[in-house]
Amino acid sequence: MNNDTPGSAPANTSGLFTLLTFVSILMIFLVVVLSAYLRLAGSGLGCEEWPACYAQIKLRGAESVSLAMAHLIPAWATLTHRLVATTLGALILGMAVMAVRRRKQPGQNILIPLLALGLTLFLSMLGYKTPSPLIPLVTLSNLLGGMAMLVMLWWLGQRSVPAVPVADTAKAQRLRPWAWLGLVLLTFQIMLGGWVSANFAALSCTTLPGCDGAHWLGADLRESFDLFRQLPISPGGIAVVGDAGRTMHMAHRLGAIVASLYIGWLGWRACTLGGGTRGTGVFILVLLAAQIGLGLSAVAFSLPLWIVTTHNATAALLLLGLVNLIHLLTPQAKK
Repeated sequence: MNNDTPGSAPANTSGLFTLLTFVSILMIFLVVVLSAYLRLAGSGLGCEEWPACYAQIKLRGAESVSLAMAHLIPAWATLTHRLVATTLGALILGMAVMAVRRRKQPGQNILIPLLALGLTLFLSMLGYKTPSPLIPLVTLSNLLGGMAMLVMLWWLGQRSVPAVPVADTAKAQRLRPWAWLGLVLLTFQIMLGGWVSANFAALSCTTLPGCDGAHWLGADLRESFDLFRQLPISPGGIAVVGDAGRTMHMAHRLGAIVASLYIGWLGWRACTLGGGTRGTGVFILVLLAAQIGLGLSAVAFSLPLWIVTTHNATAALLLLGLVNLIHLLTPQAKK
């Protein structure tokens, strides 16, 4: 089995494998955006009776379903998501088979295609077995699984093409650990945002910069971030969030401040290195500015569906920007 190592040259992959990789990247990004749209629309964002229709849940036997998910989401969105996800699964299966067959060839990565295939199967079973919107961990797992697959395929794609070298190798090596820290911070911030959405906590704080004048730290942190919590339903059919929603929402805002300051600094440092990292640094800074604007606009304009969906898509692109920066700063990217 031949995998990439920190000192190895870019993988010597076949043209078909590289083509499948980049087509899969486009398709997984589309799946991530469509999944965000379905999740957000299913929670009630953009419904006709906003905000009264937000987080409305209907019991159906032993299951619970979102009323918006059942009646308000356009059929084309659900159909497109299923078609793209199915096609993506077939492409990843094909990539895994090709990687196994070519495993003895120098530079052929077999680990990432197999991990992507396993993740595809896991997410398929997760969505089929536990579709209830009242289990936040399921929603968060689908979000993070899609992001993880996007990152893995992007890394695999970058390893299959020649990289533009950095101008200063020594500075690049010193910056690489800080780029990894930036990736960790952004991932944690995406998790916080996904947790807010999964717990129907979007309306818990509707003002800036505070939380509707309420003392949001009064909620029990263990309750707010209990991964195994299941949301109760009120007699009126509304998912009950309680004071925990304020803590989730404000934690996401505070995390955004920390992540934005750090990633802004990281993007600036990438620009100063020159060479191949300059373009990635500019890309990160532009996306960061857009993400901040989208986040503030979402609260200021009462969470329009298209703004919140774009906020999710921009987070995915920003994640790719940081992964690309790490790729450029690693030794194998310069050989």
